[in-house]
Amino acid sequence: MKKIALFTLLFLFVVGCANSRGMKVPIVPTLDKQLKEMQQIPLHAGLFIDPSLYHFSQEERQIDMIAGIHHYVFPIGEPLAKNIEEMTKIVFNKVTILNKLPNQEIIEKTGLDAILTVQLKASKLELIVEESVWRAIGKHYLSVHVSFLDKNLNKIFEDDLAVEGKNLDLIDYETEGGWWKISGPKYGPAVEDSIEKLVFKLAQRLIAFREKITIK
Repeated sequence: MKKIALFTLLFLFVVGCANSRGMKVPIVPTLDKQLKEMQQIPLHAGLFIDPSLYHFSQEERQIDMIAGIHHYVFPIGEPLAKNIEEMTKIVFNKVTILNKLPNQEIIEKTGLDAILTVQLKASKLELIVEESVWRAIGKHYLSVHVSFLDKNLNKIFEDDLAVEGKNLDLIDYETEGGWWKISGPKYGPAVEDSIEKLVFKLAQRLIAFREKITIK
């Protein structure tokens, strides 16, 4: 009878945690320093990022003997979109952020030389706790669909870019894991890693096509 009561209490606790508001994970990626070494492309580029990306958040729940019960909310979209914006302003000498896909009239009116569009394709998180060594491993598989068009809306390239972000978080032996049970392992850096890799990969892709898109 006691086992049944204990199981019931545990079930209600888990359900309560699952339905409660999750902990928002801070995600603050930085741009790769190598971007500053790249030769800027002398173009006026229009950047259109799918509006839904700015508001994209991912929720993950984790139940573990060491880490405890946690409900995480990863606000992935906004930092990804902002970093793409910052990157394009470094790669091109002029950038206009677009709130919709431009037509020929808008392109001529704004004087755009090219248009870059970005959509989220997939975002998958793996939250792993290895109890034998008291460490947590975060993995984030992130991919976007990008299209780069010239001022006549002809495709220069279209591709899916994918990366894997990782982060290792070791337990603090001084507190015997107490802080892990309260705030949970740090998985935000895994997302930051994937965003940083993806944005730099996109920059490299653009630079690789500079001869095809530079106005002569």
